Amino acid sequence: MPKKPTSQQRWRSRHPKRYLAHLYVQNAIRLGVIERLPCELCGEAKTDAHHDDYDRPYQVRFLCRRHHKQHHAKGDGYGER
Repeated sequence: MPKKPTSQQRWRSRHPKRYLAHLYVQNAIRLGVIERLPCELCGEAKTDAHHDDYDRPYQVRFLCRRHHKQHHAKGDGYGER
């Protein structure tokens, strides 16, 4: 019997552009092409990279987890692409 895909695998298959953008940023940070910055709102050092436009995978904003979640919770549409 084949294994059921994990929730992460399902998300990746439903959102290939988002997944690729995340991979691009992870690799760019690892290679030193992009420097991880503090949260642009509060200065917290531990941040997530946020894409406003997944067609521009290297254009990111750095937000701490709290502000990243708040940004998406506002329903501004950026997380819906």
